[in-house]
Amino acid sequence: MNKTIKLAVAFMVFFISTTNFAQLSVNEKKEILSNIGRILEDSYVFPKMAETMKIGIMEHFVSGKYDAISDDREFAFQLTNDLREISKDLHLSVSYSQNEISTDSIPTELELKEQLEWMDTILKENRYGVTNVEVLEGNIGYMELPIFGPLAQCADTLVAAIRKIENTKALILDLRNCRGSLDENTIPFLCSFFFKEPVHLFDFYTRRNNSTKQFWTYAWLPYKKYVDKPIYVLTSRRTFSGGEELAYDLKQQKRAKLIGETTKGGANPNQQVPINKHYAIAVPYMQAINPISKTNWEGIGVVPDSIVKSNMALYTGHLWALKTILKFTTDTAQKIILADQIQKVQTARPEFRKVQFILEGYTNAKEVVLSGSFNFWETDLKMTKRNDKWVAEAEVKPGTISYKFIVDGRWITDPANPNTHFQNGYVNSLLEVN
Repeated sequence: MNKTIKLAVAFMVFFISTTNFAQLSVNEKKEILSNIGRILEDSYVFPKMAETMKIGIMEHFVSGKYDAISDDREFAFQLTNDLREISKDLHLSVSYSQNEISTDSIPTELELKEQLEWMDTILKENRYGVTNVEVLEGNIGYMELPIFGPLAQCADTLVAAIRKIENTKALILDLRNCRGSLDENTIPFLCSFFFKEPVHLFDFYTRRNNSTKQFWTYAWLPYKKYVDKPIYVLTSRRTFSGGEELAYDLKQQKRAKLIGETTKGGANPNQQVPINKHYAIAVPYMQAINPISKTNWEGIGVVPDSIVKSNMALYTGHLWALKTILKFTTDTAQKIILADQIQKVQTARPEFRKVQFILEGYTNAKEVVLSGSFNFWETDLKMTKRNDKWVAEAEVKPGTISYKFIVDGRWITDPANPNTHFQNGYVNSLLEVN
């Protein structure tokens, strides 16, 4: 299987929906659980936790927790929740496909077609890894990076973005919406622009074959490097996986200051392993290890240098960059210009509107959460139950926003709002805020 496709499959699990009408038997459930236990023992990055998860899901089976489940998708959903509850590992997931999947390393023709189509869609929707690049007030560069795609397909886009901001005085890297990486080589390539000499960024340790692979920045690039200038990285509680890798590496190397919120906490890369002809599990099989800290951010997230609300991180980073430049400027005329630019940014401080969101019904739900583009799809804004409805208030910047409700772990669009759009494999509700 093509290496890039392999990396994409586990990422793709979250974007695939299928329908199934078969009824799961007790023996089928037991076989699935046994296969999951075997796969975890064989490949999961932490062997003791693998054993704990194996025992845990079998105990759930024996206790009858899964007895009432007859739908395949519901079973995969419940197993994902249970494995994550035990391990606290957000890279773990179980998926179901109505179409048969390959049980060896060679994908079926249909699988390969779906994977390539998915990859093409994701790259196009995310503009090949750079959704925005511009020069802000005071000659401050800004790049928004939602994913790190396959280097062969995204290198040109990254280079073009760097060249657009190469003459700026400071750079802001926005990872607040960054969900991960599809190629282990893309982050080292990007970081090569930020260091004069080769730097040892991170290692991947694989337990199964007891091997370690090192990742370094490049000594030379056929482009102008972005060195001796400050870098600021914006984070949110949604920043995950590869986005956290970049933030963590730059922080450990003291090459950037981090601004925003503590990230989601998923450090160890996964791969999809077939459970049977319809089920698969995304298993973290490598451990990310930083050569400086000798550890990573798994389960705890990457902690910023300056903790602010994610919706204020860009404003804060922009001011920090300008004030840092002003601090080291000796030219009187330049100081006056910088002071004026700082004043302009402060005058344009973001303004937010308080918007109330209501979800009717779902009276039997245990928990309902509101999530959307306004909070970078974070999942901690819990709604309050009031009679037969759920209510929450959020700070929203005027403009078009997308959002969803999360009912007991299941993401749904707003039943009362017919306006939707499709993005990154999801259908989201749309709302115009004046």
